[in-house]
Amino acid sequence: MKKPYLLTLAVFGLSLAGYLALSQYTLPEGPGKDLVLAKCQTCHDIGFVARESLSRERWDAILSEMVMRGLQVTPEERAVILDYLATYLGTEPSPAPAQIASPKTGAQVYANCQGCHGPQGEGNPPAFPPLKGHVENLLKARGGREYLLLAVLHGLQGEIQISGQKYAGVMPGFAWLSDEELALVLNYLAAWGAPQGFKPFTPDEVEAARAKPLGPEEVLKIRKELPLP
Repeated sequence: MKKPYLLTLAVFGLSLAGYLALSQYTLPEGPGKDLVLAKCQTCHDIGFVARESLSRERWDAILSEMVMRGLQVTPEERAVILDYLATYLGTEPSPAPAQIASPKTGAQVYANCQGCHGPQGEGNPPAFPPLKGHVENLLKARGGREYLLLAVLHGLQGEIQISGQKYAGVMPGFAWLSDEELALVLNYLAAWGAPQGFKPFTPDEVEAARAKPLGPEEVLKIRKELPLP
């Protein structure tokens, strides 16, 4: 492989990481968008990837580079991701935004989380903690409900400890999801265990939480003050 091509791959790989480091943009609606977000935001936030257009061949090369760096995708998922990037972030004009069937379910929104936390919230130590069981403890703790919402909305960065196990993964925020979608996934998590009298999260509650933007390090400080067992 020629050096200029390697350099090009490296530049595109770094560009993708940079693209995904910013969160003020969202991706165009279309088949595969949720999968792109679920796979890419495992490690990066969404960013200005929507601002430029690349050919299918270049997106293909970037995906190959990401797989070499550890991106876990099946061949089928890779094909869907490539089709989405080439179609909606390609060099040709994007098709009209697809209409998304609504409302989604909490399980559908949770697809954005299961890549790290597992299909059943079992976690993946030492990077990603379990949700099943832990969410119940959070909701029972004073201030835990508010913290859980903030962690899903703004992300979390820094070491935490759950049942004696240390976790040091970085969780991106999911502010790009709608208020309705965030309420759905929070209630989906709560269904695994919530205290008696639990009131479901509402879109209005999520909207109110957005009024005060926080960084993932600030969310960590809030967690450290929780009276968790």
